[in-house]
Amino acid sequence: MNLIRFPLRLFLIAVCLIYGALEMLLLFPFYTPRRKLRAIQLWSHRVLASCGMKLQTFGSLPAGHHGQMLVCNHISWLDIMAVNAAFPCRFVAKDDVAKWPLIGYLATQARTVYVARNKGSGGNSSKIRNVTQALKDGDTVTLFPEGTSSEGSTILPFKTGFFQAAADAQVPLVPVLCRYPNPDGSSPNPHAAYYGDISLWQSICMVIGQKQSRVELHFLPPVAAAADRQDTARLIRGLLCAKQQELG
Repeated sequence: MNLIRFPLRLFLIAVCLIYGALEMLLLFPFYTPRRKLRAIQLWSHRVLASCGMKLQTFGSLPAGHHGQMLVCNHISWLDIMAVNAAFPCRFVAKDDVAKWPLIGYLATQARTVYVARNKGSGGNSSKIRNVTQALKDGDTVTLFPEGTSSEGSTILPFKTGFFQAAADAQVPLVPVLCRYPNPDGSSPNPHAAYYGDISLWQSICMVIGQKQSRVELHFLPPVAAAADRQDTARLIRGLLCAKQQELG
């Protein structure tokens, strides 16, 4: 069965990528921002399904009519698909991405929030300026504050810079715990994690080689941003760690 499942899923993923690229190239320029988010949501569902990945959400999804920041732990390249499938939003990328051939255009059409790749004393304020504006404009922006992915059993220390954007925009932050559990429901699924020296191709092969797998998103109640971004980061990381420990 695996001899059929693996190439079939690989083919379906390729179809999803081609379809998504064509939709962004040909149709996104005519879509409203709301229609773009809906298209991204449907496309993300298709990618997860093509990978044999079932999405489950827990807790109350945030309201989408005001600015807010989702703060999520980072395990896999599938995290973005899972978040967008549950609650389509905007993500953060370095402004260099905007200049990449084709990919930059697609990222821009997906309403990516670009941050300047500045260094020096003024770098931090420059980096968060666009994120702050997106939040003030009423958009939802997702942040992966660990800065890298993990194997899923722990939550790495947070980088705190972008928490300042939520404070400056005076918007709530929604902690989101991402999990890829084994069938027993507790231990993390090692085939879903994309970290360390694992290549993207190796990760894709591990994901689609499974008979079936699932990703869970646990939406916690929103919290207000503290004046000190370090306090906000500690609070949210503590909430996510406590939820992870509760689930096992």
